Amino acid sequence: MKEIKIVKLRSTVSVSVTGTVCQLNCKHCGRHYLEDMVPINRIDEIPPSTKSILVSGGSKKNGEVPLSEHKEEIESLKKRFRLNFHTGLIQDDISVLKLADAISFDFVGDDDVIKKVYNLNARVEDYVRSLEILMKITDRVYPHITIGLDCGKIGHEYKAIDILSRYDLKKVVFLVFIPTPRTVFEKCQPPEIEEIKSVFSYAREKFKCELNLGCMYPKGNLRDQIAEAAVENGFNTLTQISEKMIDSLQKREFKLIFQDECCIF
Repeated sequence: MKEIKIVKLRSTVSVSVTGTVCQLNCKHCGRHYLEDMVPINRIDEIPPSTKSILVSGGSKKNGEVPLSEHKEEIESLKKRFRLNFHTGLIQDDISVLKLADAISFDFVGDDDVIKKVYNLNARVEDYVRSLEILMKITDRVYPHITIGLDCGKIGHEYKAIDILSRYDLKKVVFLVFIPTPRTVFEKCQPPEIEEIKSVFSYAREKFKCELNLGCMYPKGNLRDQIAEAAVENGFNTLTQISEKMIDSLQKREFKLIFQDECCIF
């Protein structure tokens, strides 16, 4: 019987070390997703039922999320919760990352996409360097690849998979571009489902590790199609899928393991 982990996010809270500030103002996000995070100076508002924290935030102009500037607050969080760090590019002080129970690292496989989407003067080699630094800190580094990051177009994904497949990774997380209101890319369309299927298939071929469908992917009918594509390509974890999809998996006699924290735990 095939086992699949089903994640319903209830017990992980996202905290931003920069509030709603981001110096990059990326075209696909436009600071929008920072608005739903708890600011680091208001961590007393975190619900008591919380088990883990995604420590994230906006980026500086060099692509770094300034985690080290809030080491004292993060140490306070560590006493109460498991911590998943969303780091951005690695620059100087990385000592705070030793507190990590997991590290989520967005990986982009094309120089032009980095510049266009992130408004960032960096190259793929900078992402590779950061990944290798993180992997020296912990083996619980989980790269994230966003399919259709460039305004819904496929461009960096296969190259990202090729690069990451050279490393001994435990999990790789896949996301799918969401057209988000009040962003530069708000009128872009998500990738076609056949394009997504193709990336999933290539990933399963290249990676020996676990593959996760993360929480960021379009809603509606396309959401079920993406989840089904992940199942067809042997993904190990599905996040925030519909009840309809859960019923379908149960009828097909999959063994479902339910989890209420971030998919990387």
